[in-house]
Amino acid sequence: MTTSEVRDEAEPQAPEVLEAAPRPVDRRLVRTLVAVGLAAVLAVAGLAVWRQLQPPPDFTLSQLQGAYTGMVRSDGTNDVSTLDASRFTESPLRISPEACAPLFASTVSNQFPPGALDGVSTYWLGGSSSSISLFTVRYPDADAAEAAYRAVDQAAAGCTGETVRFSGAEGSGRVEPVAVTAPEDAPEQLAFALERGPGQGRYALHVLRLSNTVTWQYRYDTGGGAYDPTPAQQLMDGMSAQLLSVQRAAAAG
Repeated sequence: MTTSEVRDEAEPQAPEVLEAAPRPVDRRLVRTLVAVGLAAVLAVAGLAVWRQLQPPPDFTLSQLQGAYTGMVRSDGTNDVSTLDASRFTESPLRISPEACAPLFASTVSNQFPPGALDGVSTYWLGGSSSSISLFTVRYPDADAAEAAYRAVDQAAAGCTGETVRFSGAEGSGRVEPVAVTAPEDAPEQLAFALERGPGQGRYALHVLRLSNTVTWQYRYDTGGGAYDPTPAQQLMDGMSAQLLSVQRAAAAG
């Protein structure tokens, strides 16, 4: 054995060391993942904004019927009726001036509103001096309901102070404006009164539009003194709250 062979056997061999270096980052993959995440966040946010900007869903007849079940009279009862054109068989009254007809065609003249599909109504006595009829009519869409509401709004503005005459035994009365305090979520409201002669009582009418519906509150008041719109406004506030609750539940569903 040679000297070199002995030295090789005597000297221990250095152990092999495995060095693990970090893998290089794939920057293109990181950018792709960030872009995908950002796109997902923007899509969710965009969908939320889109939903908020969409008009509220139109009311269905069954939704109106459900809303009216909560309009209970002081005696704990609730007579709810479904309305359509077939239920209105009386001949229309002649109303003069004709420009004021939109104010009274659906109330004093007892006619089904033209262009409406159907609706729901109820009534109750408001004490010894008044009676109240409340009804909501449904139109094919919000534009049709708005057109019907605007016709009443324009007639109310144009007929303020006018003496309106009706054919038959209804006589006549003077149109007077009534102030409303509409909430922000149901702003399209108006009110007016027909002040008639002594002993004939007054008609007070409050009108509300929400989406594809128009609600009328028709009060016959035989009390003396100036008209106090507070109870009527409270009733309209309750009605709008009922309808909006139904509508929001439908939108969330």
